[in-house]
Amino acid sequence: MSEDQNLAVQNSVTGFFQELGAELLEFKPQRAVIGLTLEKRHLNNASNLHGGVVASLLDVAMGLCGTHADDPEERRVAITLSMNVNFSAPAGEGARVRAVATCRKQGHKIFMASCDLLDDHDTLLAFGEGVFKKGALRRDLP
Repeated sequence: MSEDQNLAVQNSVTGFFQELGAELLEFKPQRAVIGLTLEKRHLNNASNLHGGVVASLLDVAMGLCGTHADDPEERRVAITLSMNVNFSAPAGEGARVRAVATCRKQGHKIFMASCDLLDDHDTLLAFGEGVFKKGALRRDLP
């Protein structure tokens, strides 16, 4: 996928993804990678990466990995049916993290995905799995 197409997909992921300041690093069939440099706003009261931010990164990455389309306008949105998240290490302000998601099994309407959240040293910070439903085409939504 070209850099322009990648940017078009990144810009089409609305809502909380944009508020987090995350960026789409890779988007291809069965795989999506999202990056984020941690700021104070991403931390909990213990000055570590907030669990809600972790869950959001995994959720978006897994949703994207099962909805690839060569034309960003033809990408379907993903609706999360279930998701679990496991936390394994902390990360603090300034850390660069990436959510690496892989589509494990895909049907016509439902797909399953897994995701690892890693830092720049490939330390596993969290991991999760989810079940998603393919929704409307992105071009048909506001």
